[in-house]
Amino acid sequence: MNSNTPLVSVILPTFNRSGYYLERAIQSVVNQSYDNWELIIIDNHSTDNTLNYINSLANKNISIYMINNNGNIAKSRNYGISHSNGDLIAFLDSDDFWEKNKLEISISFFQDNKKYAGVCHSENWTNNAETIIKHYGPEYNFKYETLLQRGNCISLSAMVLKKKYLEQVNYFSQDPEFITAEDYDLWLNVSKIGGKIGFIKNILGTFQMHSKSESSDIFRNTKAVINVLKKHINKKNKNLYSNACSNCWINAGKNFYINHQYNNAITAYKNAIKFKTFNFKVYIYFIMLLIPYKIIKIFR
Repeated sequence: MNSNTPLVSVILPTFNRSGYYLERAIQSVVNQSYDNWELIIIDNHSTDNTLNYINSLANKNISIYMINNNGNIAKSRNYGISHSNGDLIAFLDSDDFWEKNKLEISISFFQDNKKYAGVCHSENWTNNAETIIKHYGPEYNFKYETLLQRGNCISLSAMVLKKKYLEQVNYFSQDPEFITAEDYDLWLNVSKIGGKIGFIKNILGTFQMHSKSESSDIFRNTKAVINVLKKHINKKNKNLYSNACSNCWINAGKNFYINHQYNNAITAYKNAIKFKTFNFKVYIYFIMLLIPYKIIKIFR
């Protein structure tokens, strides 16, 4: 790469993830075909071999900072951003990983679409037993009102964002009631100031699903999302709030369904009805529960 290529600061928070997952995540950055990057690792004072492993790499492009985030990962990400040198910020969770050309293709997007705030690519979602492809967006869903109604349409590990937009919205909220949904709040804030996000179909990363992942607790995440909605929706707009919360629980039910947790899906759909009795989408999804997801997946 020539000297005119932008520096990408990769923000990777971690805690006691030493071993296969962390090594896989870090190596997926080290092995990028685009070489103008810095990796900023924010460690929540791990007690395993994390520090020894990172130091053994002896890579001048890798920095590590130690903080106590008290279970609030937004603090780690914000700390990393505040110590970054790049004009572009990429996020990577310590159990996810990228394809070799992730940064190269993302930078190419910015070169052709200079007015965009960020770019998000597709991912594989895997629990090691099975893998599904997740496409995000599309672009018309990244509008403030649409994000409120339909929910998050972005994966954090699939995003590269111009740092100036993070600065304009004051980074991630550290509100403890937003934990696991702080990225949704961020995208709402970015969309509210007019930031445009591009979406590309290339599968450039893998999102790891497992029981230790924060996002695996769908009920907790859904409640956090509703707390975000409470912040963004005027109390006088009861119709918008009920629609948004109903759709939020529908999304939770769909996630439970994909994970074969059918009883939890029923609970989520019941919660959706509590917010909006005549949300007819709920009843369609109720009927779909009669068909196992593995059968639906064949015809997708």
